Amino acid sequence: MPACQIEDYQDTPQARAELIPWLVATEPSPLSAETWGKRLAHWWDRNPFASLRDERGWVLRHEGRIVGFMALIPACYAVSGQPVAALIASSWRIDEAHRNASLPMLMKLRRLAADSLIADTTPTPEVQALLQRSGWTGLTDIQRRFVPLGWVAKVLPHRSWPVLPPGKRITRDPAEVQSVAASCMSATSVEKWITPEYLRWFAAALMRRHEFIGVIDSAGCLSSYLFITPKSARGIPAWTEIDHFTTTGSHEELHALVGALVRQPGLLGSARRVLSLSSFAGDSTWDDIPAWLQRQEKVCHFFAIPSALKSLSKRTVLAEGDWGL
Repeated sequence: MPACQIEDYQDTPQARAELIPWLVATEPSPLSAETWGKRLAHWWDRNPFASLRDERGWVLRHEGRIVGFMALIPACYAVSGQPVAALIASSWRIDEAHRNASLPMLMKLRRLAADSLIADTTPTPEVQALLQRSGWTGLTDIQRRFVPLGWVAKVLPHRSWPVLPPGKRITRDPAEVQSVAASCMSATSVEKWITPEYLRWFAAALMRRHEFIGVIDSAGCLSSYLFITPKSARGIPAWTEIDHFTTTGSHEELHALVGALVRQPGLLGSARRVLSLSSFAGDSTWDDIPAWLQRQEKVCHFFAIPSALKSLSKRTVLAEGDWGL
C-alpha cells in the first residue's frame, strides 16, 4: 500500500471545499457542512489573532485523498506581561484504516511545541496519553463551587455580597468594551492575552453559548469579567462559569458580579437556580465565597510550554484552547 503523505494545510476556498465534506463524514458527533464552514471562518477569518501565526494545521493524504487532519488556530498569550503568539490544536482525526500514519503528524506537533506555546483542551483519551508522553503539561482537575441564585439563595444563611464602586457598572455586551485596563492579571505568569476584540470573538463562538458579564467605567474600560454558559447540575438548570478575569488586584469585582447574579439571576437572560464557579489548582478567586457545596471534577486541559517558560506559573481557566470554539 502506498505511504501516506503529510502536507501543511494551505487555507484557501478550494481547500475548505475539499476539507469540509471530510470533516462532516468523520466527526463523531456530526456537524453540518454549513456549521463547519462557519466554524472554520470563526477560527481563521474572524479571529483577532489570526495574523500572529501562519500555521493552519496539517492534512494527511493517501493517493491524493484526505485521510487525516489536525487544525491549528492562532492565539495570543501573556508571558511575563507581554503578548506572545500561540496556537490551539483542534480536530485531530485520522481515518481508521490509516491510524498508524498518525505518528508523523504527532512528531510535527512535537517539533512545533519545542518553541511554541500550544493549547489542546478537547483531546480524546488516546490523544491525552500521547500528549503526556510528549511532555505536555496536563491540568486535569478543577474545583467547582455551587452558589444558589434568586429565591433559592434567600432560604440559605445570608451573605452580603460586595457591590461595584462608584463610577463602575455592569455590561452584558462585549461591544461596549472599548479598552481593557490590563490585558493580563499577572506580570509573572503564562495566561490568555485579553483584548476587546478577543472578548467579542469568544462571545460569538459557535459551539457553545457564551454569556458575557463585565465591569466597565464611563469610558468603556473593562476591569473584570465572567463568561458563563448554561448547563444542568444534577438535573437543576444552572449556569457554569468558564472564564474569570480581573485587573483590580483583588477578587472584589468578580465577587460583586456573582452577587449581582445571586440577586438578579435574570441578568443572563433566563433565570436558573445555581451558578457553578470553577478554579484550577493555585487559583484562589472563589476560595471564600459562600458555596452551597463543592466538588472536584475531571477536565483535560493540556499545554505545550517551551522549556524557556517552564519556570513561570500558568493561570488556567476552562475557556482555553478550542473549548467552546
